[in-house]
Amino acid sequence: MPSALCSSCWRPWWSGPSPDGLHSRSLVLTSNTLPLSLAMIERLVAFDTTSHRSNLELINDVAGWLEARGAAVTLLYNDSGDKANLIAEFGPRDAPALLVSGHTDVVPASPADWRVTAPFTPKRHAERLYGRGTADMKGFIGVALTKLAAWQAEHSRHSVLLALSFDEEVGCLGVPLMLPFLEAHKERLRGIIVGEPTAMRIANAHKGHVGMRATIEGVGGHSGYPGRGVNAIDVGAGVVAQIRQLAREKRLMSLTDQRFDPPYSTVHVGLIEGGSALNQIPEHCRIDFEMRPLPGQPAMEILERLRKDFPSGLDRDLIGLGRRARLTLECRGQYPPLDERRQGYLSWIAELAECSVEPLALGFGCEAGLFAQLGVPTVICGPGSIHQAHQPDEFIAFDQIAKCEGFFDRLLSQLSFPLPDFHRLEAT
Repeated sequence: MPSALCSSCWRPWWSGPSPDGLHSRSLVLTSNTLPLSLAMIERLVAFDTTSHRSNLELINDVAGWLEARGAAVTLLYNDSGDKANLIAEFGPRDAPALLVSGHTDVVPASPADWRVTAPFTPKRHAERLYGRGTADMKGFIGVALTKLAAWQAEHSRHSVLLALSFDEEVGCLGVPLMLPFLEAHKERLRGIIVGEPTAMRIANAHKGHVGMRATIEGVGGHSGYPGRGVNAIDVGAGVVAQIRQLAREKRLMSLTDQRFDPPYSTVHVGLIEGGSALNQIPEHCRIDFEMRPLPGQPAMEILERLRKDFPSGLDRDLIGLGRRARLTLECRGQYPPLDERRQGYLSWIAELAECSVEPLALGFGCEAGLFAQLGVPTVICGPGSIHQAHQPDEFIAFDQIAKCEGFFDRLLSQLSFPLPDFHRLEAT
């Protein structure tokens, strides 16, 4: 593993500009002040698990490390066999259990944009650990692995399941493959913790997500004779106009939930591709768009709206052209919102995290809504900030890692005692 420490002491050596533009400085740290999980987090960050790549190198490394420490490990592969989820169990088999979860994939990183270190070369600097995935969310996974492996589980009344997924960043594609396995264990599950970065605050809600695509097949030709073809971009512009109108309605006239920022369901066009030359009638146009619905709002509303506005898959003005033009609307992936209302579980996790009992509602989505479909109380709580994630020079502060370690210490100590029934819905 790459290391920012010399071999004979715990003194890190750094050079060059610091990330905040100030003069570079070194820190003298003693071994007992460093979070115990740092080495494991560094180990995880060094694997390039960008979503378009396989995660098997990391998964196989973690699986071997866990099995050497007595954990029961199950791998669940995707259809092509190049990615896998991992589920590990610690503690007495078939005992009541908690589930803690994190995703192994990370968003892309361009090395040219990074100043402190290369994206997959973790570096300790200014009481922070830099590297892609440190905040989102290998910091949480590293703490979980470190603490669970050291846990004296034989003295516990309960067990812990650790779930590591793939492809969260591209639509939460891995967790649905876990759910049938977890369904068989859901009577054992007392609660679920998803370790997305919340600065160790608890979050009980996030919006859902539906990713969609409109594909227009037109008729090409010379741009000097536009009437002899069908301009796919022109048709696409009509689709975008309708998407924009629905976005406006959601912003101005729809139901709102003031827990969220923004407090309404959002609709967004993210990508348009079409045409090949200015003097050619464009034959093709592709539009990728999304909706992030509030809890309780219909996820597929936007597709239903567009299918109504474009009967038979065509703009009304083009229906007479029949097979010469075609518009296809499809859902490319979705995950549900989270809205956890079981206050007993929220209060218990907040006490263990030593944070406010007032839960957050997150502006980003994650796998928690999918896990909640098991009917098990689900909360989001993890170290680091989402505002450091998905950025060049992503980092997690040492004090956040330490807070997460303390949370795991308190959580695991509670498992030696009977747990309350968190499934009961209480008044909030």
